[in-house]
Formats: sequence, structure tokens, C-alpha cells
Amino acid sequence: MNRENILFSVVGLLLGYVVAFHLVVYVNQGQAAQNATAATGAGEAMPADGVDPKERERLLTAADEFARAARENPEDFAAQMRAAEGYFQAGSFEDAIDFMTRANELRPDDYDTVVKLGNVYSSAGRFDDAARWYTAALAKKPDDCDARSELALTYFMRQPSQPEKAVAELRRALEIDPNHVPSLHNLTLMLLETKQFAESETMLARLERADPTYDQLPRLRGEVQKARSGAAVAAPDGGAQKKSPTD
Repeated sequence: MNRENILFSVVGLLLGYVVAFHLVVYVNQGQAAQNATAATGAGEAMPADGVDPKERERLLTAADEFARAARENPEDFAAQMRAAEGYFQAGSFEDAIDFMTRANELRPDDYDTVVKLGNVYSSAGRFDDAARWYTAALAKKPDDCDARSELALTYFMRQPSQPEKAVAELRRALEIDPNHVPSLHNLTLMLLETKQFAESETMLARLERADPTYDQLPRLRGEVQKARSGAAVAAPDGGAQKKSPTD
């Protein structure tokens, strides 16, 4: 695969309280930047919320230089990608989309660029557009669990959220790779969102077996426990003891 373990940033409304999950993206050398809320790309740390303004200014200055070179060489695929990745690192997603689109026009069959367009659109909060690019990527490589897991997030993060479609995509990813950490992580959370607590715990157990050293396990365990506790408190007259069809 072109990318290694991918972990996404998910924000969901669960049992009356907001749950924020920050995950880290790891990519191989030469890959583009990923989700700017919590990601690393091309072997470098991507800016997260709260990045130092001076650092952001430095990144924007560097991106502007890359953009100047890209405009001077409009047929240079690598120049367009450098500008796109530079703006992405700086959090200027619309500019990143502009140059990434130019790169795609130069090499429409380049698979990595198609996936990266999905990543940039997703980071910009344009989830419908992101889904279109991930779907295009999966038409070429349907076994790409990373792209499928990110497609699932576009369904989950959009408004209104479509958790059922998100869960379906994650199940498909796990049919391909039963130990795919991003899908196990996100499916654990999304099953909580849909109040399928028993299966969520099953997914968490699978994740623990797949990667016992995964640093997000304590947080996930805590969220599963909070969800269970919240459901128990919300159910009157001992109703929390009733099992759902998935229990």
C-alpha cells in the first residue's frame, strides 16, 4: 500500500455529549499531507489546531514560493503538487485544492493524486466532494482500505450525518483486511454513535488484538465505558438492562 496506518479526526454527538477523537495519519515518504487537524504527511508533522501563528506564516510564505514556481511552470506536475502540499501544510485548503486539481488535470490517471484530492476536500470540510474523489479512487483500487475508511468518514462527518453508510463502508474495509486499525478504530466509535454498544465493544477487542500497543486504546476504552454508563443513566426504571438486538 502507498500509505500505512491512517487514523482520522472524528467529532460525533454521542448520548448527549460531544466526543472528540484525534487520530494521527502516518504516510510513507513522498506522500502528500493528510488531515490537517491531526496528521503527518510526507514524513513531516502537519499543522494542528492551535499551531503557532509564526509557524503558519512561515508555511504560507513557503507555499507562496512553491505556487509562484507552479504558475511559472503550469505543465510541471511536481511543481503543482509542491504548491498544493505547501498550502495544505499551511491550512490553506482552497489554495491546496486549486493546485492539486491542476496536478490531476496533468495526470488524471495518477492514483495518489486522486486520493489526495479526497484528503484535501475532506480537510476543507467539503465532504460531498471528498466522497466523490475517494469513490473515484476506489473504482480503480477497491481493496484500498485506507481510502475506504476515509470515505466512511465523509459520510459520518457531513451534515446531516449518515452513520449507517459510514458503518457499511467500514465493514467492507474489514472484510478486505480484518486487522485494519483505522477501520477498527472508527467502527468502534460509529457503533457507539448508533448505540450498538455490544458490537462496539467487540470491535474494540478486535482492535486490541490487532495492535495491542496502539496509543489510542485507553481513550477508546474510556469512550466505550462512558457510552455504556450514559445509556444506563438515561434509561428509566432499570431500562438500561434491556439488551438491544445487537447485544
